Amino acid sequence: MDKDNGFFQGLAQRVLAEMPPEDRFSQADAEALARHKGALLALGDELVRAFYDTLFAHPPTARVFREGERPDREETLRRWWQRTVQGPLDEGYFAWMAKVGLVHVVRGVENPMMLAMASFVAAFVEHKTHEGGHPEAEPLTEAFYRLSMAVGAVITHGYDRYRALALYNVAGMEPALLERLTVEEAREMLEAIRKEGA
Repeated sequence: MDKDNGFFQGLAQRVLAEMPPEDRFSQADAEALARHKGALLALGDELVRAFYDTLFAHPPTARVFREGERPDREETLRRWWQRTVQGPLDEGYFAWMAKVGLVHVVRGVENPMMLAMASFVAAFVEHKTHEGGHPEAEPLTEAFYRLSMAVGAVITHGYDRYRALALYNVAGMEPALLERLTVEEAREMLEAIRKEGA
């Protein structure tokens, strides 16, 4: 795996290209977020607190964290929020999000946890902009929703890709072979399920 950003940028570009254009984060969405960055930045502290209150209140997600590390993790999320809101939301940003998938493998953050919290952030923005009577609440929340989906897609694909690459590095199993074997195994499982249901 390349040590530079080329690998991560390529991964992110592939993920975003696979998303249907109607649902893909766009330049218009980035512009909508940029127009309201002041209002979004103002949500930062409350978002960080609510995000980690949610994670620490749920035993499966609380187990991801080490004793006493919450302030450091809050600072990480605060920096992510500021970078996300201030932009630019370009190839470098999405390459950074691809790296987060690798961090999640190391930390034991499962994809359902991450996807739920990506949804949490989008719902938080929606709730706060509507609650505050923001004049452009609807287009702003739609833009942020598409960003959250793009970020989630890049992170989850990165997570899966890194696990396949790790298997290759440890066991020598080529990612293409692993993919083919996985498809074959899934096909057999699906066939067995269909037979049971018949």
